[in-house]
Amino acid sequence: MKYGQGPAAAWRTDYPSEVNTEVAPPWASVNFETDPAKYMAAVLSTVRTDFAVKGDLLAPNETRNEWWISPWMDFTNAGRERRMALTNERGPKPGDLSPTSGDDYQVWAVGFYNARGATVLGSIFDDECDPFFPTAVRFPDQTASVKFLFTNASPDEVTYLKGAPEFKAYINPDPVGDRPETRPEKRILGTLRLLQVDVAVKDPRADATDWVFGTFIWRGPARGDKFFDNLVPASLQWGNDPGVYDMGIQQSWINPRLKGVTHGWKERPFLGFNGRANGPADNLRSSCLSCHSTARAPAGHLRQVDGSFDMDRDYYTQAKVKQHVDSWFQNIRGNELFLPTEPVTTNLDYSLQLESSIIRLCNACITGALTGPTPKICRETGFQGRIERVVRVTRSMCTDKASSSRLKTTPFAGFSSEFEALTTIVPPRQ
Repeated sequence: MKYGQGPAAAWRTDYPSEVNTEVAPPWASVNFETDPAKYMAAVLSTVRTDFAVKGDLLAPNETRNEWWISPWMDFTNAGRERRMALTNERGPKPGDLSPTSGDDYQVWAVGFYNARGATVLGSIFDDECDPFFPTAVRFPDQTASVKFLFTNASPDEVTYLKGAPEFKAYINPDPVGDRPETRPEKRILGTLRLLQVDVAVKDPRADATDWVFGTFIWRGPARGDKFFDNLVPASLQWGNDPGVYDMGIQQSWINPRLKGVTHGWKERPFLGFNGRANGPADNLRSSCLSCHSTARAPAGHLRQVDGSFDMDRDYYTQAKVKQHVDSWFQNIRGNELFLPTEPVTTNLDYSLQLESSIIRLCNACITGALTGPTPKICRETGFQGRIERVVRVTRSMCTDKASSSRLKTTPFAGFSSEFEALTTIVPPRQ
């Protein structure tokens, strides 16, 4: 089957303008510090009713689905594929997923917001081609998000994937690492297995950060519904443990039953740095909250933890560990800013989806996939100069003339080959 053929993803973008806040969500009565697994199960209970496996697709429940996706995730070479609207994520390093896993595997994902979070998306993207970003985005309390992550890793190497549900999606034909360059029309229909499910909640009781982040893994053998019933809580985090340079972590919970399954070997001694919360698909030098706390536009000189911290060398140097922790593991409230001394247009309240949306929107503009006036957010963040330096695109930004049909491409169908060929900037991995 060629790229662009077959069923197209049908996730919701009809954002609600208001929601009923009188009924408390099921997790509101659970203490995430003292009963993290129960808290995560309560969050998952609002997810499992709304999604279904239909053949080789993850799809919305036909009778109920109260989750919405963000626009503008289609663009760039890592943008959404057609069948399930998956974006290409960080590629696992050797030993990330298991003691024997290599670095030739891919991870693809799709994320959603619940109704409370979707009201914010609706207010921002009332005009998708010229979205309005306030100086500081504020998600309401009890906003929740969920993200499904899939991989083509072999169950022979990653044994907890045995029996995992299999899905078909358009993925890259060859291993391409963290910076994919394969144009969407070159993708092939491949098999992916459910690897992990991430959840996040803006919980007013998380007074250090305002957010609680958690990760489930799929663990075989298959049982029950062979999907949600196999999701095992792996970690939960409500703070970054700033100033903690050893394993004395207090603001994360790691499921002790998964030692030796998701972590606990030479290449992966922990899920997140020094025992902070993370998932197997994620960078062990970071943590859930560390990654998402950097959400801002434009990004500062630090933009999520990369591989520059050498686990074989720097980890055993006290000064290097201190520098790493002090740089990346801060407790930042949703109304506070990562790198507060550096110029910023908008603080994004832990939303890497919104950060990626801005980057992809401005990519679409500068490469000609979006016509009409330059979006205000692209002008304000100075995106034109930055992208021209990186990819040497000499075209101007969007034209200054209004257009009756501003977007040249249709989401999930018919990506612009010319646009994709020009774009090499990769938005951050959510």
